Amino acid sequence: MKGSDHTIFTTGQMGIPRFDLTGKKAIITGVGSEIGIGRAIARTFAAYGADLVIADMDEEKIVARAKEIAEESGRELGTHIIPVRCDVRSNEDQDALVQTAMDAFGRIDILVNNAGVVLSNDQLIVDTDEDEFDRVVDTDYKAVFFLSQRVAKIMIEQEQGNIINLASVVARVASTRMAAYASAKAAVLQLTRCMAFEWARFNIRVNCICPGYIDTNMTQSTLNKPRAYEAITHPIPHNRKVGDPMDIAAAALRYGKWHTPLCGWCSLYLVGTSPRKTQRFGRAGDLAKQAYPIAPSAIGEPA
Repeated sequence: MKGSDHTIFTTGQMGIPRFDLTGKKAIITGVGSEIGIGRAIARTFAAYGADLVIADMDEEKIVARAKEIAEESGRELGTHIIPVRCDVRSNEDQDALVQTAMDAFGRIDILVNNAGVVLSNDQLIVDTDEDEFDRVVDTDYKAVFFLSQRVAKIMIEQEQGNIINLASVVARVASTRMAAYASAKAAVLQLTRCMAFEWARFNIRVNCICPGYIDTNMTQSTLNKPRAYEAITHPIPHNRKVGDPMDIAAAALRYGKWHTPLCGWCSLYLVGTSPRKTQRFGRAGDLAKQAYPIAPSAIGEPA
């Protein structure tokens, strides 16, 4: 498998609304991968006018992504697109990341918690050692908690903000050889609910996207195995293909531009390229409606 490189969405095509993120200031983590969800979200946000601080623990890769995004979007590198080497497990690196955004932009409107890792060798529970468990949980859950905490303090002062967490469909569906990863992503899903409840009164929206299998650097070792690919894609309706990172970028764009009195959380599930359902907590953190169907494009104004 080889990840595709879809063209950035153009307003008026594919029924996509005229989103505009001009003037919005965003931090996006986990942007270093050449084929990844973070890169796709960063490209899309930049194309729609957002100023970005993008982060990854690999300095060479994040600088390359920043140059690529700046050139593609026509934004100035170092002014509108700023790369930062950041290990999200490090308190010092988190502090530096947030401070870089504040020094450059003076505010933070959007935080996208995308950085994530999986177990090194698809380990069963009985084979997972503590160091490997800590690496996954510290990156996929603990870092989301404390980076959001840091940014939320700024958003509370601003009296508005938008946090988008990336979890996974395995947060809700059991899967073998993924216990540490799945449980960490399940924690992110519940954390999203708690953040939305606590911060709704400050006009801070907190949403979560739960992708299914997406064709990224992280998943290619699995997707390159024909039997595994068939097992993964067989249950997917319609074209039975895994998703593209730009599918998730579309969902993030929707949440990034979502201006509504609803300050609660939405969890958008994407299985392959076919979005399944969303759940929502409503105004001021009140439990709203049961899960309901959404448009196949997963893009558009909220219901």
